[in-house]
Amino acid sequence: MKVSGIQNTVAFGRALTTKEKKEWEKVQQQARQELNTGKTTATIFDFSIPSTKHDTGIGSSFSEDAQNLAAFLKTMNGINSIQLPPQGEISNYIRSPYSGTSFSLGMHIIDLTKLTEEKYGSLLSKKDLLLPYMNRVNNHETVDYDNVFSPDGQKAMLQIAYKNFKKLDENSALKQEFNRFKEENSYWLEKDALFEAAAVANGSEDMRNWSYRDQNIYAKKQGDHQRIAELKQVTDNSGNNVVDFEEFVQFIADKQQKESKAKFNAKGIEIIGDCQIGFSQKDFWAHKSAFYPNYEFGCKLYDDMCSCWSPAINFSKLEGEAGELLYNKFNTFFKRYDGVRIDAAWQLINPLICEPWHNQGKETYDSNGNKLGKEIDHQPKVKDNGRFIIKDIILKAADENNVPHSNVFLELLGGNAYDSLDAVKDLGTQLIHITRYGKEDWGRVKYYESRGNNKYQNMKPGDYTIGPGTHDDYSLLEQIENGKERSQYLAKDLHLNRNELQNSQARLGEAVWAELFTTKNQFATLPDILGSRRRINLPNTTEGNWSYRAPQDYERAYFNNLSEGKGLNSADALSKALKAKHHGHKTPLTDRLDYFADILRQKGPMTTKEADKLDLNA
Repeated sequence: MKVSGIQNTVAFGRALTTKEKKEWEKVQQQARQELNTGKTTATIFDFSIPSTKHDTGIGSSFSEDAQNLAAFLKTMNGINSIQLPPQGEISNYIRSPYSGTSFSLGMHIIDLTKLTEEKYGSLLSKKDLLLPYMNRVNNHETVDYDNVFSPDGQKAMLQIAYKNFKKLDENSALKQEFNRFKEENSYWLEKDALFEAAAVANGSEDMRNWSYRDQNIYAKKQGDHQRIAELKQVTDNSGNNVVDFEEFVQFIADKQQKESKAKFNAKGIEIIGDCQIGFSQKDFWAHKSAFYPNYEFGCKLYDDMCSCWSPAINFSKLEGEAGELLYNKFNTFFKRYDGVRIDAAWQLINPLICEPWHNQGKETYDSNGNKLGKEIDHQPKVKDNGRFIIKDIILKAADENNVPHSNVFLELLGGNAYDSLDAVKDLGTQLIHITRYGKEDWGRVKYYESRGNNKYQNMKPGDYTIGPGTHDDYSLLEQIENGKERSQYLAKDLHLNRNELQNSQARLGEAVWAELFTTKNQFATLPDILGSRRRINLPNTTEGNWSYRAPQDYERAYFNNLSEGKGLNSADALSKALKAKHHGHKTPLTDRLDYFADILRQKGPMTTKEADKLDLNA
């Protein structure tokens, strides 16, 4: 094997120079080829993406900052896939992206700066970008939801853009594009917009506070035509037609989503959408005949108590409204993304259906804001239909959009996951696994690919993707603080010194990273990659949650954290994985990888720009 050379006179203790980055990319590619590495995925939530100018307090994957971050991760870590979160609508009161809408994209992730461009009809001016909303955020590493949802926030800015949009000639390119968008998304677009009109008409975003008639406009599939016609005329406080404004917002979001995906793809990065298993109140209202009236998806908490997640589809209507809703939900995802991660996929195969508890006619919640309920006595008989849902509804939608089954990722973790494995056997989909719970006889790469009677065993490397934890788990730095017991099997599997792993959190963390690269596909969250201890989600927590943002100067933060033994040092991880493949022996390629790993591990200039200023011949 030919391994590219590099001058050895350079001192350690700095970020890579521009020249060295190019050399590093060649060495990294050689290592990935020898290891037969496939998808290396970064889980990046929109809100976590930094904004270097006009920071509104929240990030967006539609922004140029997202493109720059992706390019950096691809260079340093070989990232060729990004898993985005559910991108539906949220509110300042329910901030979890997993509570969002299934079809409508959230207006909070629209990149307003792009609306100044000619291709967007210059709907905003440079002067508009000087308004307080765009410039008053000071803390750039925590999401400022209050700013985003303030009266002069994101929606107010989009209302300015909408008023300018209405002034455009009807034959303009943007107006024609808007009309095509409405035609192509007729299944869901008008219904979702009508929900907002009904909210204005009833003075509440909570449909439970609406009139009985408005709550049940779509109790029957065909809908209440007379009331629908009335709602189409509703205007907001600014005098805008609510339905037309909401459809405009979705048009802009969809346009930006498509453009950003094309740019990611041009970089060689696939975009995987995260499809939450649940449904929002808007979804329930717009497709009410597809749901159980009073039951919800959920999971067990303790004893007979359950946490209720969201309205549950009526599994007796898989041949009717429920099947149609599921197909269109996934069809929309496969049109938007290169693949899909199905959150809590076991709920479609072996669901847990709950009935919310009521106290004096009101739903009850625990101290963390979880809606409480009980498991219903007679669960739906879905097991025989579980394979049907995955194969004949979800994968059919994938096939019709030319999305390979290997780009369908099933989160079969927790809940009734184990009993759901038979339904997805031999369908070509990928399972998601994590090493957080790794033990000598469970949760290791060697375990999944070893021979045994357990359903999780006997996997081929391409059957699954594995990471330190999902967005719901402790950060990797938190895991290794109390994870010395992992040293035993990691030392054995990777041919490393067990005592070193037990006595050094940095060395243990490196081993955890390296194990991921001993199999084909791996993933990690953005904070773990950058070496942050912060978590994306703290389950059962409301205040201050879903708030992690990468630093604006993430390059400096990343290189600094590597020098402290934190974050993904890909040179080290690939070297250790290759040595494990060769039973602990070095090769010329691992020597080159170790050379780069040592540079990244030491103190010194922490940006490429600073490193370029070094006199390499001194």
